[in-house]
Amino acid sequence: MILTSLRIALRHARKFKTYSLINIGGLALGFASSIAILHFVSGEFSYDTFHRLPDNVYRLNTVTQTPTGIQVQAAATPLLAPTLMADIPEVEAAVRLRHADDVLIEIGEQKFHETKVFYADSNFFKVLTFPLAQGNPNTVLKEINTAVITTAFARKYFGDQDPVNKTIKVDNKLVQVSGVTLPTGKSHIDFDILVSFETFTPPKGVPVSLSSWAWTSFPTYIRLREGSNAASIEQKFPAFIRKYRSQEDASKVNYQLQPIKDVYLQSRNILERDGISAKGDYTYTIGLAATAVLIMGIACFNFATISTALSTYRVKETGIKRSLGSSRWRIFSQFIFESIFTAAISLLLGIIILQVGITKLENLINSSLSLTIVTHLTWLPLYIVIVLFTGCLGGIYPAIFLSGLKPQLALKATNAFHSRSGKVSVKKAIIVFQFFVTAVLIAGSLSIKRQMDFIRSKDLGYNKEGIIVLHVPDEQMRKLYSPLKNKLSGNTNVVGVSASRDLFDGQQGVTDVEEAGSTEAPHMLSMFRMYPNFIETMGIELTMGRTFTEPFTDSSSFILNEAAVKMLGWDKKDVIGKRLTSYNQTGEVIGVVKDFHFTSLHSAIAPLIMLVPKSKIEYLYIRVTPGDLNNTISSLESDWKSIAPHLPFDYIILDEHVDQMYRQDERLAQLGFIFCGLSIVLACLGLYGIISLMAEARTKEIGIRKILGASISKITAMLSGEFILLVFIAAIIALPASYYFLDHWLNDFAYRISMPIDILVSSVLSSAVLAVFAVSFRSIKAALANPIDSIKSE
Repeated sequence: MILTSLRIALRHARKFKTYSLINIGGLALGFASSIAILHFVSGEFSYDTFHRLPDNVYRLNTVTQTPTGIQVQAAATPLLAPTLMADIPEVEAAVRLRHADDVLIEIGEQKFHETKVFYADSNFFKVLTFPLAQGNPNTVLKEINTAVITTAFARKYFGDQDPVNKTIKVDNKLVQVSGVTLPTGKSHIDFDILVSFETFTPPKGVPVSLSSWAWTSFPTYIRLREGSNAASIEQKFPAFIRKYRSQEDASKVNYQLQPIKDVYLQSRNILERDGISAKGDYTYTIGLAATAVLIMGIACFNFATISTALSTYRVKETGIKRSLGSSRWRIFSQFIFESIFTAAISLLLGIIILQVGITKLENLINSSLSLTIVTHLTWLPLYIVIVLFTGCLGGIYPAIFLSGLKPQLALKATNAFHSRSGKVSVKKAIIVFQFFVTAVLIAGSLSIKRQMDFIRSKDLGYNKEGIIVLHVPDEQMRKLYSPLKNKLSGNTNVVGVSASRDLFDGQQGVTDVEEAGSTEAPHMLSMFRMYPNFIETMGIELTMGRTFTEPFTDSSSFILNEAAVKMLGWDKKDVIGKRLTSYNQTGEVIGVVKDFHFTSLHSAIAPLIMLVPKSKIEYLYIRVTPGDLNNTISSLESDWKSIAPHLPFDYIILDEHVDQMYRQDERLAQLGFIFCGLSIVLACLGLYGIISLMAEARTKEIGIRKILGASISKITAMLSGEFILLVFIAAIIALPASYYFLDHWLNDFAYRISMPIDILVSSVLSSAVLAVFAVSFRSIKAALANPIDSIKSE
C-alpha cells in the first residue's frame, strides 16, 4: 500500500514539475532558515542551564538610587556573601568572584596576558556546578595559592602533561593547580583560571578593603535551599541592609535576585563589569524566533495553497477510484501520505542546504551555530512532528474534500472544488499575511542597517581611529611608563602616548564624589583613570580649564564632564577651583571636558570624573599615523622589546575593541537581511505558483476572450488585478506595524535615528513592486499564449 501511494505521489510530482519544485523548494528554504534560527535561539536560551537545580541559583545584583535614576549593578560588596549565609537560613551557599583583569601569566618560560581569570570562594562549585575532570569540588579552592584551570587551558599550555600540582604564576603570585574543569554547556561566566579567594589581596592604592561594605566590585551568586522562595528573601534585604550598612546606604541601596538562567539574555540594562562575557538580548532573541515562525508560516501557507489548487486536477482520478471500490479512508490517506512525503523530502533538502551553507552563515553572523549530524539526530523527534504537521496542513483540506466527492459528480469532472470553495477569503488572507510579513521584514532590515550606520558614523566625542593599546602590568607601569613613552615618542609612526585604566567599553568603575565641606550625601559617578596627555591623545574636547600636566603634579586634581557638572548643579563659571573628595583623595576641579561616549550608545552619557590614580593604570595608549598598520605594529613591538623584553607584547586596536559592544546588533542586522531575502523569495514563489495555477485553470477562457478581441493588457489585469490589490492592502497594514516594532527597538538606544518614514514607505512599495512583477510576469505569459492552443487545452 505504501509503495503504491509512493508511486502515485511520484507520478503526480512528475506531471506537475514546476509546482512540485515550487512546493519542495519553498518548503526546503523555509525549513533551512527556521532550523538555523531556532538552533541559534535554543543556544541563546541554553546559558547556565547545566547547573544542578539551576532554578535555585541566582545572581545577586546591587540596586542603587542615584541622582540620575536607578542603577543596577551585577556586583556586591566582599562581606555580602559570607554574611548572607550566616543571617539568612534559606541561603544554602554563596560565592564571591573577583575578576583579576588582564593579568600576566607565567608558565615556565612562557609569559602571556589572560583576561579570563577570577578569584573565587571555596563554595564556587557548590553554587555553580561546573563539572571537574580532576579535583574535589569541595576542596579545590579551599587553600591559599591554589587554582582550577579549564581543560582547554590545560591542553594549550601543558599539552599531554597532567597539570595538577603544577605551579603557575598569576599576577606575580605562585599558585598550584588543584583541579581541572570539564568542557560544559554555555555560561555567562567565561573563565580559564579560578584562583582561590584566599589568595586575593586588594590592589595597592585602592581606598577599600575586604571588610568594606562600600566596595561594590564582587559578582556574587547564591544557591537557595529547596523550596525557598526568592521573592520572600528579597523582602528581607531592607532589614538586612539596615543591620549592616549606614542609614544613608539603607535609603538608597537594595539587592535583587536574578535567576541565573536569565542572566545572559536579560541583563541589557544591568552594569556588568569585572570580566563578565558579552551578553545576549531577550527581545532580539524572541524577535528572531518570531521571524523563524513567520518564514515557516509563509512556506507552509504556500505549500497548502498550491497543494489545494493542484488537487482540482485530480477530481476525475478520485471518481474513478471511488467507482472501482476505493474507500473514502483509502483516498483520504493517499492525499495525506503524498503531502507528508513532500514535506519529508523538503526537510531533507533543507537540511542539506543548511549544512552546505552553514560556514558562510556563521561567517556572516560572526557566531558558531555548531550544527552537526549529531545535532540533527538529537532534533529528530522535533523534525518528525514538524513534517507531520506541515504535511497534514498541506493535505488535510484536499483529502477531506476529494474523499467526500460523489463518484458520479467526480466522473463528470465537474469543478465541484470551486463550487464548494468559492469563498477565497482564506487564500486572500494568506496572500495579505505573506506580503505583510515581507514588508515588515524589509522595513526592519533597512532600519537596523541605518541605525548601525549611524552608530558607526556618530561622533563619539573622541577619536578612536589609529589607537593601539598595549597592556602593561600595574606594578610595571610606574617604572616603565617614562622610558616607554620616550622611546615610542621617537617613533616616526607615533603621534601621541599616554596611559589609562579604562578602555571606552563601559567597564570603568564608579566612585563616590562629594564636595569638600558639604553635608550632602555623596554622588556616585563613573570614573576614568588616566595619565597626563590622555585627553590630548584621544582628541577629547576641553571646554573649560586645563588638562593634567607632566610630571604627575595633578595626582589630587579632577576633571569632570559636562554631565557631571549638570548633575552637581554647579554654575559653569564657578566649576574651576571647586574642591572634591573622591577615590580617597581631595583636590580641585581643574577642567571640564565635553561629554564623550565612554560606554555603548545604548546608554546615555553618564556623569564622569577623571583623575590620575596612585595605582591601577594598565593600558598604554599610542596614537599612530595612518598607513600600513602591520608595519607600524612591528615597529612598536621592536621599541617595546628594547625597553621591556621581559614582558609579552600584548596589544589591542581600540576601534575594533569598541565595535565589539555592537556585535549583537550587527548580528541581528545580518540575520535580518538574510531572512528578509528568504521571505521575499518565498512570498513571490507562492504568488507565482498561485497565479500560474489560476492561469492554467482558465486557459480556455483566456483563448476565447482573445478571439473575441480582448487585449493582452485586459487579460493581464483580469488575472492579476485582484492579487495586486491584496498586496497593496498588505503593504498598507504593514506601515503601522513596522512603525510600532521599529520604534520599540530604537528606544533601546539612548542615541538613535529618527523614525525612518522614508524606509517604511519604500519597504512597503518594494514588497508591492516585487509582487506585481511576479504576478504580471505569469499573467502576461498566459495572455500571450496562442488562443488556438488555449481552446484545444481541454
